[in-house]
Amino acid sequence: MRGWIVTGNLTPPDFATFWSQAGQQGLKPKIATIGKALLFPSSVNAMGERGNGLTTEVWWTPTHPFKSGLTGVTPRQLCDGYTAASGRQWTPPIGYKHAIFEIAIDILKRAKSLDPQGVLEGIRTTDYNSIVGRVKWTGSPVKNITKTPLVAGQWQRRNGKFDLVVTTNAPAPEIPVGGPLQMLPT
Repeated sequence: MRGWIVTGNLTPPDFATFWSQAGQQGLKPKIATIGKALLFPSSVNAMGERGNGLTTEVWWTPTHPFKSGLTGVTPRQLCDGYTAASGRQWTPPIGYKHAIFEIAIDILKRAKSLDPQGVLEGIRTTDYNSIVGRVKWTGSPVKNITKTPLVAGQWQRRNGKFDLVVTTNAPAPEIPVGGPLQMLPT
């Protein structure tokens, strides 16, 4: 069967089982886009060549055009440092792990006091440019929520390994596209 589009939000083990069994049954969709399961390179690598061309939402990459308001480090520098220190490939949550500390320090610096009300006021007045983009909890249609850019990407084999490549940036044109969307191999 060809011409299908598969989409879902599964855990890595559940999607790996589905993807393996779908392949055994001859399901060959044009596109498969899965949230959660395709967040980490290790999950995609575990699928072997069947991981090539899978698509997912992309929260953050080394090519995002932001920098840390705390350290000045760029996404590329953060990812390169992570890879050098750990020997592992970058993952989208790395930027958010850094940003949470940036934002917490910014809140504490601006808090009029360290009692709960002072810290709460610091949180409420946050308007901060972080390594994952602008964080601001006011002015949104939903109270106490901030949005960061979300784009779409695809796991593509490059230089012998899978790399998460931004393929569509319509919701956030400031995020650079790294390559075109490719149909899944037949």
